[in-house]
Amino acid sequence: MTAADGVPAARERAVIGLSLSPTWLKGDAWRRRDSGVETMFSLEFPLRAARLAEAAGLDFVFRPDAIVLDPAPMSREPGFASLDPIVVMSALAATTSRIGLVPTLSSTFAQAYSAARQLQSLDRLSEGRTGWNVVTSLADPGRFPDVPPVDDPYRRAEEFVAAVEELRATFPAGVLRLNRESGEFADPGAVRTAEPHGPFRATGPLTAPAFEESALPLLHAGGSAASLAFAARRADAIFAMTAEPEDGIRLRREAARLAAAAGRPSPRILPGLSLWLAETRQEARESAERSGIRAPAHVRHWTVADTPRAAADRILERLDAGAADGVIALPMGSWRSLELFAEEVVPALVAAGRFPAGYGPGTLASRLRADDR
Repeated sequence: MTAADGVPAARERAVIGLSLSPTWLKGDAWRRRDSGVETMFSLEFPLRAARLAEAAGLDFVFRPDAIVLDPAPMSREPGFASLDPIVVMSALAATTSRIGLVPTLSSTFAQAYSAARQLQSLDRLSEGRTGWNVVTSLADPGRFPDVPPVDDPYRRAEEFVAAVEELRATFPAGVLRLNRESGEFADPGAVRTAEPHGPFRATGPLTAPAFEESALPLLHAGGSAASLAFAARRADAIFAMTAEPEDGIRLRREAARLAAAAGRPSPRILPGLSLWLAETRQEARESAERSGIRAPAHVRHWTVADTPRAAADRILERLDAGAADGVIALPMGSWRSLELFAEEVVPALVAAGRFPAGYGPGTLASRLRADDR
């Protein structure tokens, strides 16, 4: 439903994700004795966060990505140093059981066939817990001379998404028969080829069967008008930078308008929420100061430096105002912020009736599209 002012009515059920970008190491926070920075490039690092998020019942963990490394900031902090998101999520598929897994892929640098095969395999291994975040890339193209220049990155993104999903459909889940009595393994007549989309010419078929017959949940992170238009046509959710409630209300209104024009449900608006959490407000604000990142002046995301109860109240206010459909948590300052978010903020949202207690049946897609729309 949409109100008279064009703002979609608030959804009852919030969607909550956790960014696996190590935001709690930003600034000087990595220097804390309990930061765990030594494990940053090991499986232990994302797994510890993912298991905490899964214990809290979060919908998904999400790995942002940038195909670039500027060495200069690394003299003082990690910068964009990171492992490959698909590889990380594949490891998490084997070590978690319920939480959704959302890697980032660049439509500028990835090829549709390899991306489709990776996502299909990840969705199979995770039993329907896979989504993907599509970006047009955050990189200096001069460092990648073998990648053809892209005149219209969002047109390419549209063609990339269409190609990936059509390739995923070349090996439907129903192809497998696995009939021991008759000896029929699969129905080869149900395997098909894909049509080319723009520069993506591979026709398949893929080598791995789909887990279910639906498109994977798609997130999109971006802030431009072209980015929003793309998300309205393709995405299930937008990873948004909405520092103030009014920003979120405007974004939800415009996303709903564009999606309606495209004949689609409105994508969920999931603002990034930078959280410095502590048992007292004073401790939280001191943590923000110690991290060397002065919020909100140097943080474009919505920012809260406070107690878990206050953070939950702020989230509920935005949900009730129609300024957000959930959040993607960006814990800051220390690992303790992540613990307090999972162990106190999320239960407060459950108690308020805005988030379910634990996981119900179904895939990540069914959770993200539960009340569409």
